[in-house]
Parts: sequence; structure tokens; C-alpha cells
Amino acid sequence: MIDRSKIPLPRKEFSFSIPEIKILKLHNGLEIYFVKKENLPIVQLSFISFAGSINDPVEKYGTGFLTSLLIDEGAAEYDSLQLNNELEKLGTISSININHDVFSLGILSLKENFERSLQLLSKIIFEPRLEQKDFDREKKKILDKILQLKDEPSYIATTNFEKLIFANTKYSNPEIGNSHSVNNISLDDVKNFYYNFFQFSASVILVGNITESETYELFNKYFSQWKSPNKSWDEELNIITRPKKSIYLINKKESAQTELRIGHLSKNRFADDYYSCKVMNTILGGQFSSRINLNLREKKGFTYGVGSSFHYNLKYGYFGIATAVNIQNTSEAILEILFEIEEIRRNISQDEVDFAKSYLTKQFPSKFETYSQISKNISPLILYSLPIDYYKDYTAKIQSVELKDAILSANENIFPEDIIVLAVGDKNIIVPQISKNFDIEIIELDLDGLKST
Repeated sequence: MIDRSKIPLPRKEFSFSIPEIKILKLHNGLEIYFVKKENLPIVQLSFISFAGSINDPVEKYGTGFLTSLLIDEGAAEYDSLQLNNELEKLGTISSININHDVFSLGILSLKENFERSLQLLSKIIFEPRLEQKDFDREKKKILDKILQLKDEPSYIATTNFEKLIFANTKYSNPEIGNSHSVNNISLDDVKNFYYNFFQFSASVILVGNITESETYELFNKYFSQWKSPNKSWDEELNIITRPKKSIYLINKKESAQTELRIGHLSKNRFADDYYSCKVMNTILGGQFSSRINLNLREKKGFTYGVGSSFHYNLKYGYFGIATAVNIQNTSEAILEILFEIEEIRRNISQDEVDFAKSYLTKQFPSKFETYSQISKNISPLILYSLPIDYYKDYTAKIQSVELKDAILSANENIFPEDIIVLAVGDKNIIVPQISKNFDIEIIELDLDGLKST
């Protein structure tokens, strides 16, 4: 009989083996990050290229995003409908995504249909039709989507917060672009983007019930014409610095909530204190029982949830806190968040460090349960040029973080004097609150992040 009046004791440490990752290299230089997983008769493939949206031409932001929508709208002998039907007959799921850094194409296929699926993928990659009628249709979809997004406070807050953080760099533009920039894009711009950037430093992630010899055979058959460039992606980016503490407001009339984004520029992914910073942020806002969530959700009842995280692009990083609060509590919520930001630099307990390390360690195996999770977690190895055995000592490095490391990390990564606050909500309710509690100018922006006149 279980005594439910007693708190259960933690289970003993369990063993977990990281899936073995191998790099298979074709004669043409194409690298395949290979993981053999035999649980199910399926194969997941992701084609990763450094053709992210930071390669968009100036004043034509959204070119990469439009390319990602257009690339599978017909290839070789198949028009859009025929290509979709061919994939459906195989039961193959395709996906195409782009962010600031990378462009990815993926397929999830039954093992028995993988060769045919790979053949179709090769047609998409090497022979996309990129026709005017498809371009016009997808461009209109994007323009309609941008109008819809301008009515979504969460999107408005996140995109404009990143615009403030990454000012004067290509990371300040949303991948989808804006109405003005998308209207400037022509079909030739899409073709130039695809043929100039897509084959830049590309790699393949392959996870599934397939052997190495089968992989070599199939890729040599369908990707022998692939040409890897001699130079790697090394875009020169502007040097940016953290602006001083500021409060920005975007007016959203009659809103019941305020979307808040609070943070500043941070170190990049390659910082020496990456692991101690991860432990520290877990304490601050990286999981449900974190300080800021217990404060704003459980204690104050201002929000359904709030979290903090360090976001890393290829070159930059930023620290950010995101939440939506009852609009009447906007100013008090900001005060409480700023209090927790100050407090994490002054005081961390050993119990908090121990819990954070335990949380991160026990959560780690779940990142490698499914085919898509394995593929997703191989992607950072490519993006940040991490060693292939990176994950083997991940938990050991988390466990090696000491109390003094977490405190030092808080003081070297959290900067209250450089905090940017962005609030999206009804200014008639928000401004009086902030003016009462903060002796600082409130800078009003429009929906595109430009100073409101």
C-alpha cells in the first residue's frame, strides 16, 4: 500500500545512452549526419542549408520566406498538384522551414517508400519550377498573412522586441518580411536567392531504419550532382551593443491584456559559461516552478505563465522574458520582473542549483525519444559547428556547475541597467500606470516598430 501522505523519494539515477551520430561524407563533399534507429520502419531526413533570411536583399525582406513557400510548388515534370499527389500516395510528409540562419527541407517516409521519396526530394532541390503563377499566389498569401499578424499582440511584441534588440542588423527583420518589402520582391529575386544561397554549406540529417551502405547508395544515386561550395558561410555582421534601459509601448486599443517582452542583448552560443548560464536561467524563468513564474502566476495571479530564456542565433544572442498579463497589472508586473532580475544577481541558494541541475539532467533523455527530436537536436551541431560527440558529456557539464558558477553567471549575463521593456496594449490604461512607477520616458512605436509621430 502506498502511503500518499509522504512525499515520494527520488528514484535512483538511471542510465541513458545517446544515439550514436556518424558523419557520412559523399565524394562531392555533402555531409550526412547519420543515426540508425530501428524502432519503426520509417526514415526522417532533413536537408539543412545556411540560406536563412539574413541573406534577403536589402528592402526585399521576406525573399527567403517566399522562396520556402514556392520551392515545392512544382518540380521537374510535376506541377504543384501532381507533386503533392505523388507524396501523398507514398504516405510521405514533407516540411519546409526557414529562420534567420538556416533553410531546411524535410521528409518523413516509410522505409519501403524512402527511395521514391528521396527521388522526389531531389527533383524539388535540383529542378524547382519557380513559376510566375505560383509566385503570384504565394506572394499574395504572405501579404494577407502579414495583415493578419498585425492583429496578433504576441507576434507584434516578439518581432518588434527583436527589432529593438538587433537594431541595424539583418536579424532585426522578421523572416516573413513586411508589406513594403514583400511588395518589392520579384520572381527573379526568388530565383537568385535560391540558386545563390541554397547550396551554401548544406548538410543532411538522416535518422531511421536504414543502413550506412543503403544511405551511400541512395545519395550517390540521387545527389551525385550536388556541388558543395569551396567557401563557407561567413556573413559580416554589424557590431551591436546593448542600449540603455528603455520602455517602449505599442498601442493596441481596447486590449484586455498586455504582451510584455523584457530583456537585452547577451553573449552568443559560444560563451564559456553556457552551462552555468543554463542552470541559472532555469532558476530564474526556465521552468514552471521558476522564480518569475511562481511570483507572477502563483503569488500575484497576473498571468497564466511567464518564462525567460537565452535565444541564440548564429552570431548573436539575447536574454528575454515573455508573458501576457492582465492590462490593469502591467506596471506592477514589470516591477516584479525587474525585482527578480535584480534578485537573481544577489541571491541563489544551493537547493535551487541542485534542483535546476536535476531538472535539466532528467529532462535530457526526452530530447532523443522520437525521430524528429533526434533530428532537431542534431541541427545545433551543424549550426554552431559543435563536435559530433557534444551530447555525450552534456549532463556531466550540467552537473559540474556549482553555486558560485551560477551566481557569477547571473552577474555576467543579466544586466538590469540595460533592460529593454516592450509593452503591447491599450496605452490609455498602460501609460498612467508606468508614469506613476517609473521615472523614464515611454517611447511609443507603431505596429512596424517605428517611432510613432
